[in-house]
Amino acid sequence: MIYTIIFIKELFYGKIEIRPFNKSDLNHARKFALIGMHFSEYTSNGLELYLYSKYVILSEFSKSTLALGAYLNNRLVGFIFAKINFQVTNHISNFENLFINVGHKLVNKFDTENTAQKYDQANKQMLEKLFDRTSVPAEINFFAVDPTITGQGIGSQLLAAVKDYLSQKSIYLYTDSNCNYQFYLAKGFQIFAQKKIALNDDSLTCFLLYKQF
Repeated sequence: MIYTIIFIKELFYGKIEIRPFNKSDLNHARKFALIGMHFSEYTSNGLELYLYSKYVILSEFSKSTLALGAYLNNRLVGFIFAKINFQVTNHISNFENLFINVGHKLVNKFDTENTAQKYDQANKQMLEKLFDRTSVPAEINFFAVDPTITGQGIGSQLLAAVKDYLSQKSIYLYTDSNCNYQFYLAKGFQIFAQKKIALNDDSLTCFLLYKQF
């Protein structure tokens, strides 16, 4: 019965193919992340949303050593970026590197509530506790799926593909209460640490999740 359902889905949608991420798909990945990570909660200005989401996706891509894409009929429907120790990071152009540096300075300049600084500080403190306990060779630094496609197991397939590069090793990631962190818990990740930070008139809980493959 299960295989029949999978076959019908593949027949209707096509088969999901996991392969190296194509850098030309960064703009598509940006759009997935913009929705999935709720960037619109931080600003309603269209230009600011575009520039900030572009800065984030490009920055995380540049730091990753493993970039995989999920493709449906050669169209990007999901991606995962990971940083694995002792590997070379993705190559970016001088212009892209300049864009990241300028974007970082602008975020710090206009972040009057010090949101980014609070977020980074919370993550740093949690990570220090993790490294005191164990050596973790890899980090998932960005992960998103096309929000218009559900029930295809795209995220599960991307995580499984990363596992092939980390046999018998461990991995961690940062997430927060604005994201679907329950997905990771369902996949066997554990909450190693969590920290609440003030966010304007509200609060946000940051999580550090960890898994041994």
